[in-house]
Amino acid sequence: MATNMKSNLTYPFVLFFLLGALLISSCGGGTTIGKDEVCIKNPKDTSDLGKRKHFIPVMSIDIYKKDFHGQRDSIVKKNPDIFIPDYEIFNRTSIVKYLEDSTVVGFKFYYGVKPGGEKRKALRLMIVGVDKNGKDVYIKDNNGALGAQATNDEGGLEYGQCNPPCDIEP
Repeated sequence: MATNMKSNLTYPFVLFFLLGALLISSCGGGTTIGKDEVCIKNPKDTSDLGKRKHFIPVMSIDIYKKDFHGQRDSIVKKNPDIFIPDYEIFNRTSIVKYLEDSTVVGFKFYYGVKPGGEKRKALRLMIVGVDKNGKDVYIKDNNGALGAQATNDEGGLEYGQCNPPCDIEP
């Protein structure tokens, strides 16, 4: 009787193991798993960028932000026609579009000034992927999924959500 009980318990474990193995093996180089799911492999990065540790403690983040606010306020007083946001937020869908490209090992964050016409000029953050040699890697938004009109143009990411709210329309 103990043997029969043991085999009854083994069946669910074997089934669970096979299901797990199937899910893991279905992850092939950035392929779509389900409607809203993407599997992204994280290959070993031996570049100088891959060796860098990017962690910063919360206390340091708070100090950097406080110092930035002081510097920003000083710059804006001298140049009132420039808008400098506290931060910009980019959505996950846009970032995942880059992560699906196996040549992307990191990101470059460019700063630019977007002309504002009659409004203030806005300092904006732009994101592009970077390959193991540090060269820019651009993405295509050929179906308009990233918010732009559908084109075959290559580019990067911009139009993050700003705080205070960006007063420059995209």
